[in-house]
Order: sequence, then C-alpha cells, then structure tokens
Amino acid sequence: MSWTESEAKKLSAVILEKIYNNLKPLNAKKILLLCSRKGEVAFWLVEREKDFKGRIVGLELNEEHLRSSLEKTKELKLESVVEFRKAEKNRIPFSDGEFDALISEFIVFPTSTPTNVGMNEIARILKKNGKVLLTDVIAIREIPNHVISKFRSIGLIYFCYATFSDFKEWMVNAGMRNIEVIDLTPILKRVWEERYYMNTAPDHREAYYYLLDSDFSLGRSIFYIYVKGEKR
Repeated sequence: MSWTESEAKKLSAVILEKIYNNLKPLNAKKILLLCSRKGEVAFWLVEREKDFKGRIVGLELNEEHLRSSLEKTKELKLESVVEFRKAEKNRIPFSDGEFDALISEFIVFPTSTPTNVGMNEIARILKKNGKVLLTDVIAIREIPNHVISKFRSIGLIYFCYATFSDFKEWMVNAGMRNIEVIDLTPILKRVWEERYYMNTAPDHREAYYYLLDSDFSLGRSIFYIYVKGEKR
C-alpha cells in the first residue's frame, strides 16, 4: 500500500497532526520510531517543532529505506537530533526505560517490511509515563484468500487479525493506562472511494466492491485504527 503525494498530504494533515498533538511539547524528549521507513515522520516532527532539542531514533528493517533515511539526515544536517538504525524483527535493541515516547506510524507511511514487536517489548523501553502512539490496519474477521488477493491488486497489501478490544487488552497487560483505540476508517474510506472513482480498470471493479460494499469492506471487517496510551 502506498499513497500518492496528494493522498499522503490529506492523511498527514489528520494523522501526523494527531500524533504531534499527543506528544507536544516535544522539548528534549527522546522518541523512538518503530518501522521508520524513509524517515518521513522523523523529518516531519523536526520541521513541525523548529526548536526541538531532543532525539528521534528510527528503526527500519528495509535496507533501501534505511539507506535513504540516513542519506537525507546528512543532506538536511540533522545528525544532532535524528538517527536511524537497522531494526530487529522481534525485539527493540535498546535498554529498559530509555524513551519518552514510541511512534509506530503505519497508515500514512507504511513500510514494506514490518517488525513483529509486541506490546510488552514496546512498554519495556519506555520511561514511566512514556507514550505509545501507533496506527495499524486490522481485520476483525477472517478474510477469504480470494478477497485478500483482490485487495492486494488495488494496493491494500497488509492487515493484521485483531479487534479493538485486543489492542486494549494487550496494552493493559503491558502496563499501560489512559488507553484509547480510535477508529480512523471513515477518513481512509473517503480516500479509497476517491481512488475508486479515478480507477476505471474493469479488472479492479470486483476488488473495490469487496473493499467498499461487501461484508469484508472497510467499516465492517477492515478497520484503520489509531492507538494511544502511556506507561504506568
């Protein structure tokens, strides 16, 4: 799944602003970006808060994306506040209580190689009162393989099987509080509807039917979510 520049701009205006508002003031905070892709969120945050004196660390599995983010950091002369490192699949390679916040921003800037880090591991690296802010795409019921294949043909290539309650339970069990799971599906559905109106390919009609109107559609089986909480 990748968005056009105009689509990403629309989504950023909602999702990244929501992340920033939940983090501010950034001040001297140390922030971890899990699945940092090409560094888009890190660079956006630094630009959004001009006098940022903290540290943003990105972890990314994809070598090409990692290389791109490192090159841009040098180009923008941001080495004093931004760094990127190779991620590990199942753990976060930092000490306990090292970060003030963790962001895993998947909706606007999805990585092609997501990690498999659980909520306990996320909570482990946070300081007391440290914040978790993440977005994800979930399916609350099993999706048949032929429907998944149709979704992939139009760009929806990832979702995880989980419910809103699952995310709340995972966070509670990891020692988090002030938990909210916010449904962003209506916002994303509008973007997909615009794609549908612009896409006249006959072989994509069935895919859009499944995504927008069927029992497996957005808002019935597939949801885009924003999850936040803080460590006790």
